[in-house]
Amino acid sequence: MASLTDAFNDAFGEDMAMVKIIVYAIPVSVCANLFLEKSFVAGYLFAIPTLILLATLMSNGICSIRSNKREILTFNIVSLVSVAIKMIIAVLPILCLMTFIGYCIVTFVKFPFDIPNFTLIFNCIVWLIVFSVIFTSYLAFSKTLNIFEAYNIKVISESSMDVCINLLFLIPQLLIANGILIGAVWYLFFVFKLPLNSMLFVFYCSCVGILNLSTLSSYFAQASYELIKGKDNEYQDNYYMKGSGINMYNRKK
Repeated sequence: MASLTDAFNDAFGEDMAMVKIIVYAIPVSVCANLFLEKSFVAGYLFAIPTLILLATLMSNGICSIRSNKREILTFNIVSLVSVAIKMIIAVLPILCLMTFIGYCIVTFVKFPFDIPNFTLIFNCIVWLIVFSVIFTSYLAFSKTLNIFEAYNIKVISESSMDVCINLLFLIPQLLIANGILIGAVWYLFFVFKLPLNSMLFVFYCSCVGILNLSTLSSYFAQASYELIKGKDNEYQDNYYMKGSGINMYNRKK
């Protein structure tokens, strides 16, 4: 069973982990500062390639771990470009289609009765299902970086509910972990009356965000054995019960 604690250990235990986290936190902090300065046009223009980069890093990390490699975050530009192109081809059509379906449902489906907050709850359930389908497709692609896996309707339909439930249990754990990581620094800024919109605090939060990305890459690489249905003998040569993540797989150097 996937462990968030082991995934955090993997993120910290990777070779040159802090260097990678700091480097990839730079575009995230630049994007955050643009929004804080209310430069929304520049912020959105910078946010798109930043989000693509982060999603690419996570896909590459998931595949690397499942392929018995030591690397989670990578500086291999050629590999990142290749993964980004494949990811866009694999996930973008499903993202657009499911978003359109979700929009149509919440816009045109009307109920003849008026129950307080019922419409809000219904809309939340619809968007949760939409997101779980999109994310399941993304995880199916990230397993092997095979574009066709993202369109495996049978796997997505069987696995999307498991992914949704797993995310619902994962989010509170992530919130607690990030509350500890960010809360301690926030308290120091509060005590010394330092502005929370300072570049130092924003950059620290960006580093925590990249740490989360690396952690989730390890976590979903572990969890995908249970969440994304595959062949019975898939990766059996790389799977050990002694631990998880970097310590779980006998990775190649």
